[in-house]
Amino acid sequence: MRIDNYKPQQNVTDKINGQQTEWKNGDIVLISSGTASGKSYFIRNELEELAESEGTYILLLVNRSKLFKQNMELIGQSFLSRIKVELYQNIEREINSGKGYDFSRYKYIVCDESHYFTTDSGFNDSSDESLNAILSLHSHIRIFMSATGSILFSHIKEKHRRLLKKTDNKIWNYSIPRDFSNIASLSFYSDFSSIERLIKKKLNNENDKIIHFSKSVERAYELHKKYHDNSMFVCSNSNKYSKYIDYNKVESMVRSNQFDCKYLFTTTVLDNGFDLKDENIKLIICDMSDIDSMLQCIGRKRFKNNKDKVHIILFNHTNRNLYNYKLSVEKKVKEADAFIDGGVKEYIKLVGKFSKGSNHIIKDNVSSEGKYKSNKTVSITKYLQSVATSNRISEMLDNNRETNKYREVDGHKKESDAYMMYIADLLKKNKITILEKEQKQEDLCVYLDRMVGKRIYKDEQLDVLERFNLRDYDNRLQKEINQLQAYLMANKIMYSIASFKDNRKLLDDASKNSNRGKYYWSISKHEEKIVCHK
Repeated sequence: MRIDNYKPQQNVTDKINGQQTEWKNGDIVLISSGTASGKSYFIRNELEELAESEGTYILLLVNRSKLFKQNMELIGQSFLSRIKVELYQNIEREINSGKGYDFSRYKYIVCDESHYFTTDSGFNDSSDESLNAILSLHSHIRIFMSATGSILFSHIKEKHRRLLKKTDNKIWNYSIPRDFSNIASLSFYSDFSSIERLIKKKLNNENDKIIHFSKSVERAYELHKKYHDNSMFVCSNSNKYSKYIDYNKVESMVRSNQFDCKYLFTTTVLDNGFDLKDENIKLIICDMSDIDSMLQCIGRKRFKNNKDKVHIILFNHTNRNLYNYKLSVEKKVKEADAFIDGGVKEYIKLVGKFSKGSNHIIKDNVSSEGKYKSNKTVSITKYLQSVATSNRISEMLDNNRETNKYREVDGHKKESDAYMMYIADLLKKNKITILEKEQKQEDLCVYLDRMVGKRIYKDEQLDVLERFNLRDYDNRLQKEINQLQAYLMANKIMYSIASFKDNRKLLDDASKNSNRGKYYWSISKHEEKIVCHK
C-alpha cells in the first residue's frame, strides 16, 4: 500500500529502477543521496510492495526518537505492515545485555541515517556492536542509506568487497548528487548578537519561522527563555533540560511536520531524518562543528517547490580553532595506531604508564576475570570518524593556504577563512556573507551619510578612522586616507573620501577662518547608486 504522495524529481526509486528484485541474501546496498531524494519513500512503498509479494519483512532502523515517532505515524505497526521500525539504541541495548537481537524474521535490514554509526560515535560507545551485528548478517539483505554516509560507505567497500566476492554476493551502489539550489543565501557569524540583529531587521514578519540547531543544550534553552512567548525548545528526553520541553507541542510537530511559533531551538535530537514541511521556515542557524551533522541539520526543511527557499547561517570556525582541533584528533589517532600495531605495551610507551589523558577511540571493556580488570579495544567507528575529521580539516587548511598564496600575489591580504570557503564550495555557493562584516559596513554607511559635505579636520579624523577600524597584521589602526578609500572601493560602498586644503579666508558668516591652510577630509556620496551591501 503506497502511503506517500510526494516523490522528488531526482529520486531513489528512479535511480534503483526496479533492481531491488535482483538483490540477493548476503548483498549490501548503499544508497547515497541528499535529503528529500526519496530514500524513505522507496522503503515505504517500493520495497514494502516487494516484501508483500515475497511474504517477507523489513526491519527499518532509525537513530532518533522523534524520527522513530514520525515513521510510526507514517507506517504504523499493525500486523498488516511488512515494516517494523526500531531504534539502533534498542538493538545495542539487547546486544549489550547478552541476549543479542533476533533479526531472523527479516529479509531486509534497512539502516536509515546510517552515518549514525560514525557521526554519533563521539558520544556513543555501542555503535560498533550494532554495526558489526548487522554486517555479520550474511543471510539478509543489508541496506545502508544516508545523505552523509561517505565515511561508513568507504569502509564497507574497502573491507567487505572481497569477502562478498567469495560468496558470490555484491555491493550495490546508488548515488544521487545533493541539491542545494533551494538555499537562498549562505552566511557566517561569530557572535550570536549579529544574528539577532539580522532577524530584527530582515525577518521580523510574524509569519517568518526560524530554526536554530545548537550543539549546546544550555545555549538552546537560554535562547528559548529569551524568546519564550514565541518559541519552542527540543532536546533529548534523557537530558536534564528535558523538563522544559512542551511535549504537546512536540507531538503536534511530529504529526503535522510543522511548528506553530516563530522560533524552534533544538539540539541534534532533530538533526536526522525528521521532516519539517513549511514554506514559512525562512532561516536555519547551525553552530555544529561536525560538517556531516551540519548538513543533516540544514536538510530538515523539505521544500515544496523551486520557489521555496531558506537562508542558512553557520558559526564560523577560524583557522586557528580548526588547527588546534586537528592536533587533538591526530593525537588520539596516533595513540590508537600505536595500540593497533603493538597493543597495550606500545600504547603505554607512547602515552606513559600514568597518563591521565583519555582516548575515546580506545575502549575499556570490563573483563570477566575481575572487577578491576579490563580489555582494551579500538572502536572502529570512532577511529574512522576521527581519521576522516583530521583529513577533512587538513583539506580545508591546505586549500586555504593555496588560496592565500594567490591573494598575496594579487596584493590582497591573507584571510583565515578555510572553513567558510570549504562550506561554500560544498554547498555550491559563489557568494557568502560574514554577518559582522556586513553589519559593520551598514553602520559605516549610516555614519558616512551623516558626514557627507562636512569638513573633517585632524582633531576629528580619529573618529573616522575608528569607524572604519582597518587594522594591519599587527592589529595596528590604519590611518592613511588612501587606505580608507581603497576599502570603500573594494567593498563597493557608495561613498568616497578625499583630502583637501582649506584656502578660505572667511567663513560663511564673514568671520575669520581659523582653519585656513589646514588640510581636511571630505566625504561624498556617489550619484550613480552602488549597493552598499546586500
